[in-house]
Amino acid sequence: MRISVLCHRGPKGEELPCAFHLGGCRLPILAVLSRWTDTPHRYFEVNVDDGRRFVLRHDPSARCWELTGVFAALRPQPRPKPAPLPPRSRASGLSLRWWRFGR
Repeated sequence: MRISVLCHRGPKGEELPCAFHLGGCRLPILAVLSRWTDTPHRYFEVNVDDGRRFVLRHDPSARCWELTGVFAALRPQPRPKPAPLPPRSRASGLSLRWWRFGR
């Protein structure tokens, strides 16, 4: 599927995607997760703000971009519950107070 991609120049002068339009919505790219070249195309796996990942294919000779893959957002994993603190001994608190005031 052909798409419209907004780009900026990378440090080596190559085009890097920064946003693209899909279904009338502009999706800003938060991160380029990986990129690779398969002659004559260049591929970019990108992450957008809602957690979805897309694979974009660029043909530099034809100057066109295509959407080649879509991956759903990963479900957040539940955080482990912290381990309960061991019960405090009342005797240790009393002995410390007695030591302070006993001198």
